[in-house]
Amino acid sequence: MNLRDLAVATVLRLLRVTLTVLSGVVPQSRSVVVSAYPETEGNAFEVARALLRRYAGRVVWLRESGPAPAEVLELAEQGMVLVPKASLRGLVAYLRAEVVFFTHGLYGSPRPTARKPIVNLWHGDGPKDVRPENGVGGQISSTWFVGSTALFSGYQAAAFGVREDHVLLTGNPRTDQLWRPVDAERLARLGVTADFVVWMPTFRRTRAVGAMREQSELAEGAEDGHEQIRALLAGLRARGLQLVIKPHPMDAEERRWEGAVTITDADLVREGASLYGVLGAARGLVTDYSSVWVDYLLLGRPMAFLVPDRDSYTRQLLPADVLDWAPGELVGPREPFAQFLEDLESHGSQGAGQRAQVAAKIGLTPSRTAAEDLLTALGERQVLELRRLAV
Repeated sequence: MNLRDLAVATVLRLLRVTLTVLSGVVPQSRSVVVSAYPETEGNAFEVARALLRRYAGRVVWLRESGPAPAEVLELAEQGMVLVPKASLRGLVAYLRAEVVFFTHGLYGSPRPTARKPIVNLWHGDGPKDVRPENGVGGQISSTWFVGSTALFSGYQAAAFGVREDHVLLTGNPRTDQLWRPVDAERLARLGVTADFVVWMPTFRRTRAVGAMREQSELAEGAEDGHEQIRALLAGLRARGLQLVIKPHPMDAEERRWEGAVTITDADLVREGASLYGVLGAARGLVTDYSSVWVDYLLLGRPMAFLVPDRDSYTRQLLPADVLDWAPGELVGPREPFAQFLEDLESHGSQGAGQRAQVAAKIGLTPSRTAAEDLLTALGERQVLELRRLAV
């Protein structure tokens, strides 16, 4: 561990202990706090949107540095309170809140108390092992875990020490945005001017962001998949389709390719577009170990899995055989993306049966109102006092 990592770990440990103690004595107000990384993360945003409709108290959004996404500013106009996360006001808001919502942990992840439940929205159900002993960070403490599949959510909740009866399979709130696709004018400003496919690789090497350390999940000498991507670009171009690349926010690589459009979180903020709104407009998805394929499965559209480093990827997958039955072509060196391109030409009919089988296998929650469903579940469990929805 280098000096920076040691300093960050020490500060977070002190903060975690201090906030755990203070949470038991500081008087609470009728308020909740919501924290997301990055601020374009749809799980937190959609929950904040639903809270403003149904929660009678104050909704506090803990801000990252930099420009606020348009969606966050829009909710601020509706009454959401914006407070810098790295500030005394942010810490006070945390201590006064009756419920905490986050996507990646917050303030070192203090242990939840009986009077301050913590709802872990996480950032997707997928096969990557998230146990701390697997070398992916510290324990993220929470009272409730939100997921969309019986299979993957079970593994993740166990990794966070959440009881089985505190797993809420209401769906990932961000998937509500799939049904509100980004319009053609906004896509054009992002550089997308035709029907398109999105490539969303998970990170192999991360950069240090805030309290998150640099790390690598790529073995030396691993395949990079460049030849396959060149074949994909050629195949899409022949069919009048574009390739849109969305790098992971923690990715150390820029993921820029000649002939493709790369969209970053900063681009989405600039244009006031949501990532899942972009996915909702896409004809198909190429990914790998990322959880995004589970969400995209709701749309029933073609998918492919580019995993050139399958034999050398250092993070464990749960279950270990997931790539053998993933809902789309497992791209290899021979005729790369042939099945995927054929499925695109058939408008998804060719792979529809396989996707339906996988959705049943993982126990996918098929909700189009996941954020509302989550609040309803929390209300039924008396975690939050909510307004009645107008009929």
